[in-house]
Amino acid sequence: MKKKYNAAIIGCGAIGRAHMEGYNLLDNVNVTAVVDPYDPARENYQDEYYIPYGFKNISELQNIDIDIVSICTWHLKHHENTIEVAKIGAKGIICEKPMTIGSGNASEMIKVTDKNNCKLVISHQRRFTPGWVKAREIIKNGEIGSVSLIDIRVEQGLLNWATHTIDGALFCLNDPKPIWVMGSVERNTDRYERDVRIEDSSIGLVQLDNSSQLFIQSDLSDQEFTGFNNDAGYFSVIGTKGMLNVSENKVSLFSSKTNGWETVPLDEEEKNIKPIGGKTNADQINELINWIEGGPEHRGSAKKAKTTLDIMMSMYESARINQKVSFPVTQTKYPIDLMVEEGKLKVKNQGKYDIRGYLKRNNIDEKKFKSLRKKGVDHHQIMHDLNTNDQNHE
Repeated sequence: MKKKYNAAIIGCGAIGRAHMEGYNLLDNVNVTAVVDPYDPARENYQDEYYIPYGFKNISELQNIDIDIVSICTWHLKHHENTIEVAKIGAKGIICEKPMTIGSGNASEMIKVTDKNNCKLVISHQRRFTPGWVKAREIIKNGEIGSVSLIDIRVEQGLLNWATHTIDGALFCLNDPKPIWVMGSVERNTDRYERDVRIEDSSIGLVQLDNSSQLFIQSDLSDQEFTGFNNDAGYFSVIGTKGMLNVSENKVSLFSSKTNGWETVPLDEEEKNIKPIGGKTNADQINELINWIEGGPEHRGSAKKAKTTLDIMMSMYESARINQKVSFPVTQTKYPIDLMVEEGKLKVKNQGKYDIRGYLKRNNIDEKKFKSLRKKGVDHHQIMHDLNTNDQNHE
């Protein structure tokens, strides 16, 4: 008989709903509590998902029995939220990506969770999608020879999209370690993402210890011009004997054994594969439970996710010091903040803006939100529409 687990979600926003989808598919996990300081958000989750406990503060979770906690807050909260949850006795944590801001914070998260015997997973849930799993299998079997390069092109900043894609490339290569990173950054506007300063565009080259390299472009490649898919879940793999185009729900193979580009059959139909939520998140939770019960390290463990974070931080740090960054990393702080403080990234086009600012809930019409949710409208879409409409009327 399966052991029953009680779960809690911290942060009642859009991404928390993807975690709820995963929990709702598991008969051995009950979500019994949510935590959010904003009353309407917390109460909406409780009403919609029939969750008995709602708290404003994480410390209140000590009053009930909680085993697993999903941290679905914004980036700058991940570090402190993870440490607080670990110290109150949770057995496992699934923290949203990116792991945190700054490699020093990531190291402390691992240290504290290890000390408190708490298993920490970072929600790079795409590692469970059939496309990525199949690509990993093809590469491992040597069907495209030795991988020389993985081409990654994304939008919306490194921390937002590239964290998934870089992590996916590492997963498909069986998690090799970086040797060095060289990067360049452009920031002419005062651009933020979920309250964190980010770049306008960036580029990076990563040398891995298996002789492969990652070539990373963020907000540089024009998808309509190049034809290259800039999605967070897509990358192109070049090997000595063939090539792969990889996404969560589709893998195309070109080799001496194929008749040009051929689509590789997956275990599930393309239309049924969700990169976020549903079975993908459920599989992530199941593997965490297996790890808690003595199984092997989770494929999305914090120690693996820190490599992805260190690569992104090193792209920024390389731009800051004008040379490649060797691993293991020594810079513990957030290099973009350092560059701004040092006057190395001067804004030319004034005006602070946040590309995910529409997700802030403090000024929306809550009655409209609740009504639209009852009609089944997606959380992201509601927030975008309500905040855009509010801004248009100001």
